[in-house]
Amino acid sequence: MASKPNPYAFPLKVKEYAAAPVPSMEEWETMWKAWDCVTTQMFPPEALMEQPISLRNPLKFYVGHIPTFEDIHLSRATGTALTEPSSYAQFFERGIDPDVDDPTQCHDHSELPTVWPDLEEMLDYREKVKLRIKSLYETGLAYKSRCVGRALWIGYEHEGLHLETFLYMSLLSPNIKPPPGVPRPNFEKMAKLAVARRVPNQWFNIPEQELTIGYEDPESDDGPNRYFAWDNEREPYDVRVAGFEAQARPVSVGEYVIYLVDAGRQDSFPATWVHMDTVTNTQVDDHAVKPLNGFLSSQPDGPLNESDLQSDGSLNGAQCNEHVARSLNGSSNNKVNGSLNGSDPHQSRHSEESVQSFIASHGIRTVWGPIPLAHALDWPATLCYNDASSYADWVGGGVRIPTMHEVRSIHEFADEQKKKRHGVETTTRSGGPANAKNKQMHTDPEAIFTDLTGANVGLQNFHPVSVTHRGGELCGLGDLGGAWEWTSSLFAPQPNFKPMDIYHGYSYDFMDEKHMAITGGSWALPPRISGRKSL
Repeated sequence: MASKPNPYAFPLKVKEYAAAPVPSMEEWETMWKAWDCVTTQMFPPEALMEQPISLRNPLKFYVGHIPTFEDIHLSRATGTALTEPSSYAQFFERGIDPDVDDPTQCHDHSELPTVWPDLEEMLDYREKVKLRIKSLYETGLAYKSRCVGRALWIGYEHEGLHLETFLYMSLLSPNIKPPPGVPRPNFEKMAKLAVARRVPNQWFNIPEQELTIGYEDPESDDGPNRYFAWDNEREPYDVRVAGFEAQARPVSVGEYVIYLVDAGRQDSFPATWVHMDTVTNTQVDDHAVKPLNGFLSSQPDGPLNESDLQSDGSLNGAQCNEHVARSLNGSSNNKVNGSLNGSDPHQSRHSEESVQSFIASHGIRTVWGPIPLAHALDWPATLCYNDASSYADWVGGGVRIPTMHEVRSIHEFADEQKKKRHGVETTTRSGGPANAKNKQMHTDPEAIFTDLTGANVGLQNFHPVSVTHRGGELCGLGDLGGAWEWTSSLFAPQPNFKPMDIYHGYSYDFMDEKHMAITGGSWALPPRISGRKSL
């Protein structure tokens, strides 16, 4: 196994992060170390009743939610009693995610306790649930029963999703603390290096492709020892995606700054950005700021929609960016997700001085506290769907965010190009062996997961990283510098969709024509989720 960049980093190779359908005990230990760090070491206990996102429960809820969710599913799978205190199942089974337009509208959820348990009691409960999980591996039941294996799998991935959610919410609080054992990065030095490595953001021809979306996973013990799937990953269906062009990498913070200034939207910056008066010791480094000419001649990309998204660009805690693309025939209404190479069509409406002034007066949140925006200009810009859509309108020429099928096509083509660069033989794009595999109940992880080596996911870093040096090669799944990837497709049922028996509302409650489909993952999301091609 490759050396870890820090004590909390998840492995990035498929055979290490998804070697078998049921997560290994080693995978659980990695998850627990990260979760305990984020919830008990990066946030003070006395502040856990904060609600950094007002439409979500207090942070303390999630300390109880994770072990309670796992215990409920294990009790159902094994036919045994809940771990005490069993009352936790009443209070912590399910959180809230109300309609942003009308917060009174909310799916079924747990009622919060009138008197909250002490944190020490909640952590003791978590330890008991962890022992319960360990015992299933010690007895072999984790692998003997697919029902138990499925309960372990859903608990593991659910914890991984909330690891990111908790980090994102706590990042919005002034009380967040850096992870112990992880040195503070030299953001200024990294910014200078990023400036020196910038290359033009090229367009790539994505050929017409036939793809199979999703895969089979009947909720039964029948059949082979296959990989599990959430209900939004099944059932599989075939689709032909027309050819189009996509830009290599996502829009950067620096490019988005130009848009904000030019469009007169300086007060509408993402919630993860701050005014400079909240940042201490923020001498702006000239080397990190002045070389904006690379951005001024190359516009950013992307579109968004309106709905239930947070003002800073989050969907359920996710931080999202997007590829940019356009049709092969140049038709303006088929340009996808995009920034433009060449001269800046908006240069007459803004000056470099006004852009520099904005940069000098703003910062961006990190787990080490806010840093000057000048040190993050080459990071991916994380935006809400509406802001991305407005950005695309500003770029003009019909530039848009790709559909979910187009994003999958980008990922497939990027993966193929990556394999070719490494001398790996690839299959044909139209109905070849790879697609045939995707129609089976998968036993081979390579069929549904991607190699994430070099990607900024799974806590390789506790912050986004530069993407502006990636303009010469197409970014693939999970490889947007630490941001999720927007699509312009609604989060909607696949053909023959059926809600999960063991978690009926997981997807169904949000297939309401207000949520958009996203892919990939942020810097905080574990690879089993961010690297799965069907999720």
